[in-house]
Amino acid sequence: MLRTLLVLVMIAIIFLIFRSMWRSWRRRVVKGEVIPSLSAVPATDAEALFSVSHATYLGTVTDDHWLDRVAAQGLGGRGPAAIRVLAHGLVVDRVGAQSHFIPGEAIAEVALAKGIAGRVYGHDSVVVVSWVWGSTLMHTGLRVADSDSRAALMSSLAQWSRGPSPASSYGDQPPTPPGGHK
Repeated sequence: MLRTLLVLVMIAIIFLIFRSMWRSWRRRVVKGEVIPSLSAVPATDAEALFSVSHATYLGTVTDDHWLDRVAAQGLGGRGPAAIRVLAHGLVVDRVGAQSHFIPGEAIAEVALAKGIAGRVYGHDSVVVVSWVWGSTLMHTGLRVADSDSRAALMSSLAQWSRGPSPASSYGDQPPTPPGGHK
């Protein structure tokens, strides 16, 4: 009898934990709905200036909440991806998730960092693409394991970089919030 009661209590605790996690994720999705709809992935098979078939999409964070991945519009999920740099933007083709397109004119800076969203991957192993969408500065993390491919990706994305943004020291410390106070 006592064992059955303990099992039921553990099941109830596990259920409450999963329910809390689900509600938290839903809250993050609602919070991210202030971000305008993303551009559609170009339908044409435009010539890629550069492509990487084996990369990892690490997620997108906003500048205001650099530890909290954006859950809306499928930007929060981490997973394998292929990256294509086109003449007019960056396409992240995600496996098992919605692909997305970052227009070249929205890209503010491209930098190397050691991690994103509170996860560290190694010294200069994450390509962080900082981009402005609507009025929101966002940072998208892409991990390319091969250092030569990472360097080629950086140089092909550099055509849109407009100089230092709050992401310039992104891998070492969080960006300074608006108002300049940490």
